[in-house]
Amino acid sequence: MKRGPLLSWDVYSEYIFNFLKSLRKKKEVERLSKFQHKFNWDFQIEETLFKNEYKAIVVTDKNQNIVWVNDGFKDMTGYSLSFVKNKNPKLLQGEKTSKEALQKLKDELSKESICETSMVNYRKDGSEYMCDIKIYPIHNKNNKVEHYLALENESQLN
Repeated sequence: MKRGPLLSWDVYSEYIFNFLKSLRKKKEVERLSKFQHKFNWDFQIEETLFKNEYKAIVVTDKNQNIVWVNDGFKDMTGYSLSFVKNKNPKLLQGEKTSKEALQKLKDELSKESICETSMVNYRKDGSEYMCDIKIYPIHNKNNKVEHYLALENESQLN
Protein backbone atom coordinates (compact mmCIF):
# COMPACT_ATOMS: atom_id res chain seq x y z
CA MET A 1 0.00 0.00 0.00
CA LYS A 2 1.41 3.34 -1.04
CA ARG A 3 1.06 6.30 1.32
CA GLY A 4 1.07 9.96 0.43
CA PRO A 5 2.92 12.65 2.34
CA LEU A 6 1.70 13.65 5.76
CA LEU A 7 -0.31 16.78 5.03
CA SER A 8 -1.84 17.36 8.42
CA TRP A 9 1.35 17.65 10.50
CA ASP A 10 0.84 21.39 11.03
CA VAL A 11 -2.66 20.77 12.40
CA TYR A 12 -1.49 17.85 14.52
CA SER A 13 1.55 19.73 15.86
CA GLU A 14 -0.69 22.60 16.98
CA TYR A 15 -2.87 20.08 18.82
CA ILE A 16 0.21 18.57 20.52
CA PHE A 17 1.53 22.04 21.43
CA ASN A 18 -1.81 23.02 23.01
CA PHE A 19 -2.08 19.66 24.77
CA LEU A 20 1.40 20.05 26.30
CA LYS A 21 0.61 23.63 27.31
CA SER A 22 -2.55 22.41 29.03
CA LEU A 23 -0.60 19.70 30.89
CA ARG A 24 1.94 22.31 32.05
CA LYS A 25 -0.84 24.56 33.34
CA LYS A 26 -2.45 21.63 35.17
CA LYS A 27 0.89 20.84 36.82
CA GLU A 28 1.23 24.47 37.87
CA VAL A 29 -2.33 24.51 39.22
CA GLU A 30 -1.52 21.40 41.29
CA ARG A 31 1.64 23.00 42.72
CA LEU A 32 -0.11 26.28 43.52
CA SER A 33 -3.03 24.37 45.06
CA LYS A 34 -0.57 22.90 47.57
CA PHE A 35 0.46 26.45 48.51
CA GLN A 36 -3.21 27.41 48.70
CA HIS A 37 -3.84 24.63 51.20
CA LYS A 38 -0.66 25.33 53.18
CA PHE A 39 -1.21 29.12 53.45
CA ASN A 40 -5.04 29.20 53.41
CA TRP A 41 -5.21 31.33 50.28
CA ASP A 42 -8.54 32.69 49.17
CA PHE A 43 -7.65 32.80 45.47
CA GLN A 44 -9.01 31.31 42.24
CA ILE A 45 -5.83 29.63 40.99
CA GLU A 46 -7.20 27.60 38.10
CA GLU A 47 -9.38 30.41 36.77
CA THR A 48 -6.48 32.90 36.96
CA LEU A 49 -3.99 30.65 35.17
CA PHE A 50 -6.36 29.53 32.43
CA LYS A 51 -7.66 33.03 31.62
CA ASN A 52 -4.16 34.54 31.27
CA GLU A 53 -1.33 33.95 28.84
CA TYR A 54 2.02 33.69 30.59
CA LYS A 55 5.35 31.99 30.37
CA ALA A 56 6.70 32.53 33.86
CA ILE A 57 5.06 32.36 37.28
CA VAL A 58 6.67 33.93 40.34
CA VAL A 59 5.19 33.54 43.83
CA THR A 60 6.54 35.85 46.50
CA ASP A 61 5.71 36.30 50.15
CA LYS A 62 4.40 39.61 51.52
CA ASN A 63 8.01 40.85 51.83
CA GLN A 64 8.54 40.07 48.13
CA ASN A 65 10.93 37.19 48.72
CA ILE A 66 10.54 34.48 46.08
CA VAL A 67 8.81 31.34 47.35
CA TRP A 68 8.42 29.49 44.04
CA VAL A 69 8.88 29.90 40.28
CA ASN A 70 7.77 27.62 37.45
CA ASP A 71 9.95 26.07 34.75
CA GLY A 72 8.95 28.87 32.37
CA PHE A 73 10.74 31.32 34.65
CA LYS A 74 13.98 29.39 34.23
CA ASP A 75 13.45 29.24 30.46
CA MET A 76 12.84 33.01 30.32
CA THR A 77 15.52 34.23 32.75
CA GLY A 78 18.10 31.46 33.10
CA TYR A 79 17.60 31.39 36.88
CA SER A 80 16.54 28.18 38.63
CA LEU A 81 14.21 27.97 41.62
CA SER A 82 17.08 26.87 43.85
CA PHE A 83 19.00 30.05 42.94
CA VAL A 84 16.15 32.57 43.32
CA LYS A 85 14.31 31.06 46.29
CA ASN A 86 14.22 33.56 49.20
CA LYS A 87 15.67 36.29 46.96
CA ASN A 88 13.88 39.43 45.81
CA PRO A 89 12.80 39.77 42.15
CA LYS A 90 14.98 42.91 42.06
CA LEU A 91 17.80 40.59 41.00
CA LEU A 92 16.23 40.78 37.51
CA GLN A 93 16.45 44.57 37.39
CA GLY A 94 19.25 46.73 36.12
CA GLU A 95 20.29 49.99 34.52
CA LYS A 96 17.46 50.18 31.95
CA THR A 97 14.68 49.02 34.28
CA SER A 98 12.06 51.78 34.39
CA LYS A 99 11.85 53.60 37.73
CA GLU A 100 8.33 54.71 36.74
CA ALA A 101 7.20 51.11 36.19
CA LEU A 102 8.68 50.09 39.55
CA GLN A 103 6.90 53.00 41.27
CA LYS A 104 3.61 52.01 39.60
CA LEU A 105 4.00 48.45 40.91
CA LYS A 106 4.80 49.71 44.39
CA ASP A 107 1.79 52.07 44.42
CA GLU A 108 -0.66 49.46 43.14
CA LEU A 109 0.62 46.75 45.48
CA SER A 110 0.29 49.11 48.46
CA LYS A 111 -3.43 49.38 47.53
CA GLU A 112 -3.63 45.57 47.29
CA SER A 113 -4.71 45.93 43.66
CA ILE A 114 -3.94 43.76 40.66
CA CYS A 115 -1.25 45.58 38.75
CA GLU A 116 0.20 45.33 35.26
CA THR A 117 3.27 46.89 33.71
CA SER A 118 6.14 46.25 31.34
CA MET A 119 9.80 46.82 32.08
CA VAL A 120 13.26 45.87 30.96
CA ASN A 121 14.62 42.99 33.00
CA TYR A 122 17.90 41.12 32.77
CA ARG A 123 18.58 37.42 32.33
CA LYS A 124 21.23 35.50 34.22
CA ASP A 125 23.60 35.98 31.26
CA GLY A 126 23.10 39.78 31.47
CA SER A 127 21.01 40.11 28.31
CA GLU A 128 17.98 42.41 28.39
CA TYR A 129 14.38 41.45 27.72
CA MET A 130 11.06 43.25 27.97
CA CYS A 131 8.96 41.68 30.70
CA ASP A 132 5.18 42.11 30.76
CA ILE A 133 4.05 41.52 34.33
CA LYS A 134 0.63 41.05 35.91
CA ILE A 135 0.69 40.74 39.71
CA TYR A 136 -2.15 39.44 41.83
CA PRO A 137 -2.19 40.02 45.59
CA ILE A 138 -3.20 36.75 47.26
CA HIS A 139 -5.34 37.07 50.37
CA ASN A 140 -5.60 34.43 53.03
CA LYS A 141 -8.86 33.36 54.68
CA ASN A 142 -8.50 36.32 57.08
CA ASN A 143 -8.44 38.70 54.08
CA LYS A 144 -4.79 39.66 54.61
CA VAL A 145 -2.32 39.75 51.73
CA GLU A 146 0.36 37.18 52.49
CA HIS A 147 1.65 36.40 48.98
CA TYR A 148 1.77 37.73 45.43
CA LEU A 149 1.43 35.81 42.18
CA ALA A 150 3.16 37.33 39.16
CA LEU A 151 2.40 36.11 35.65
CA GLU A 152 5.09 37.16 33.20
CA ASN A 153 5.66 37.17 29.46
CA GLU A 154 8.50 38.28 27.31
CA SER A 155 7.77 40.84 24.60
CA GLN A 156 9.86 42.72 22.05
CA LEU A 157 12.29 45.39 23.23
CA ASN A 158 11.58 48.72 21.53
